[in-house]
Amino acid sequence: MYKWKIKNEHLDQTRLVEDIYRTRGVSNYQDLFDLDERDLNDPYLLKDMQKTVDRIMDAIKTKEKILIYGDYDVDGITSTYILYKTLKDLGANIRYDIPNRFVDGYGLTHAKTYDIINEEFDLVITVDNGIKSTFEAKVLKENGVDLIITDHHEQEGELPCAYTIIHTALSDYPFKPLAGVGVAFKVSQALIGDDALEYIDIVALGTIADMMPLVDENRAIVNLGLKKMISSQNLGISKLISFLDITYPSVADIQYKIAPRLNACGRMKSAKLAVDLLLSKDNKTALQYLEEIEEINNKRKKLTKVLFNEALSQLNDNEPSIIIHSPIMHEGVLGIIASRLANEYSKVSVVLKEEEFTYKGSIRSYGSVDVIYVLSELKDLLVRYGGHQNAAGLEFKKENLTEFKRRFNEMIPNAKREEFVVAEGVIDIYKLDINQIFELDQYDLKNSLFIFDGIIPSSKYLIKGEHTKLMINSTTEAIFFNNKNLHSKMKKSSVVTLLGRLDINTFRGRSKKQILIEDFEIN
Repeated sequence: MYKWKIKNEHLDQTRLVEDIYRTRGVSNYQDLFDLDERDLNDPYLLKDMQKTVDRIMDAIKTKEKILIYGDYDVDGITSTYILYKTLKDLGANIRYDIPNRFVDGYGLTHAKTYDIINEEFDLVITVDNGIKSTFEAKVLKENGVDLIITDHHEQEGELPCAYTIIHTALSDYPFKPLAGVGVAFKVSQALIGDDALEYIDIVALGTIADMMPLVDENRAIVNLGLKKMISSQNLGISKLISFLDITYPSVADIQYKIAPRLNACGRMKSAKLAVDLLLSKDNKTALQYLEEIEEINNKRKKLTKVLFNEALSQLNDNEPSIIIHSPIMHEGVLGIIASRLANEYSKVSVVLKEEEFTYKGSIRSYGSVDVIYVLSELKDLLVRYGGHQNAAGLEFKKENLTEFKRRFNEMIPNAKREEFVVAEGVIDIYKLDINQIFELDQYDLKNSLFIFDGIIPSSKYLIKGEHTKLMINSTTEAIFFNNKNLHSKMKKSSVVTLLGRLDINTFRGRSKKQILIEDFEIN
C-alpha cells in the first residue's frame, strides 16, 4: 500500500473540472482545448531539419533504397506509418521494418544492421528509436549507409555518428516532450507542409498511447487529432473505432480500448500487423486485419489468465518478494503478469521466462521499492537490465538463479524510497452527479485519482473469482480489477476509504457511477 497525498485539500466538487485544472496551474482550462494548428511549431526549428529534408528528397529523386525502421509499441507503430506513408506518396523507393520483440529485441540491433547492409539500403530512417544505437550507426557509416535518427528517448553517453539526428533535446525547439510520433510528424511537416495534417489523428493516437504530457503542442495535436478521428480518412482507424462502438473518441478511449489492441500485435505476434491495418486501402482488407488483431488481443487475454494461474502455483508466501520462473511463460505478457501479482499480493514481483541459457523477465515494484536500484546492486549477476524505479526488465544466466533469488530478497527491505500516490482531492461519491463524470472524460481528466471517504457498501462479491466488486447504493458501485484482497478483508460492517478513478458503467441501458479502485484502507 502506498502513502496517499492530496493535491487539493479543499477541492470544490461543484466545479470539479475547473478546480482540478486550477490546482494544476491552468487558470482557463478552455484555452487548452482551443489549441489548434496555429499552435504547432515550425518543424525547421529542429536542428538539422533542412539537412534531413534535402537528404530524403535527394534519395527520392535518385530512387535510392530507403528503410523506415520503427518500434513495436503504439508510438513506434504510428511513427512508422506516418513517415512510410509520407515518403511513399512522394514516390520513394521505400520499405519499413519493425523488430520482432521475440527474435530481434528492441531497437536497431547488430543483426538488423547487417541485414540492412546485405539488403543494400542506401538510407535508413529510425523512428521512436536510434538515439542509443552508437555501434550500429558506426557500422552503417563504414558501409556507406546514411542513417537519419528521429527519436525522443534520452541519450546515454555519446551520440551516434548519424547523418542527422532529429530530437527536440538536441535543438532550441520550443516544446521538448514530443512523442516519437510527434518527431516523425515534424519531419513529415517539413517535407509536405500542411498536407501532413492528414495524419494528425494518427499522431494523436501515438502521443496519447505513449503517455506524453497533454500540454502545449501535444495538446494541439490531440485536439486536432481527436476531432479528425470522429470521421477519420484512415480506413484502419475508422473501422477500429466503429468496431469498438466509439462515437466521439476521447483520450480514455485511446488509452483503454484502442492502444491495447495495437500493442497486442507486438506483444503476441508482430507489430507490422498494426502498421498494415493503418495502411489498408479498402474496407475488406481493413476488416481482415481488424479481425486478426482482435483475435490476437483475445489470445493475449486468455494466455495472461493461463500464465497467471501458472504463477500462482509457484507462490511462496514466506519470501519478501515474488519470483516466478517457468519455460512456458510468454515474453509478451511477462510485465502484465508481474503487475497483477504485485497488485494482488502487495509484493515486488519478478516474472521470468526460462530460455535455453538464460532467464529473461520483467519486474514490477510495490511498496515504494526502487527496482532499478536493486538491479544495479545485482548487476554482476545480470546479462542486461533497464527500466525505471517502478518497472524494469532483466536477463541473467540460468546458473545465477539461486543467487539472484537470495540477494534480491535480501535487498527488498532496504530498497524503499519515499513515494506518494497523489490524489486530486476528496470526493463525496454520494453527492456526485453522474454528468460530472462525463465532463471529466470530455476534458481528459478520466485518469484523475480521488479519495472516497466513508464508503459503507451494501454488498460485495467476486467477479469470475478475480475482481472485487462493491455495491455502494442503487446508483453507485466500485470495482477492484485483479484483486481479491479487498473482498477477503472486508467485513459486513466495514467502512472503507478508497483511492480510485471515476467511470460510468452502463448495462442494459442503465448507467451507474463507478469507482475504479487503485488502493484501499479499511477503517
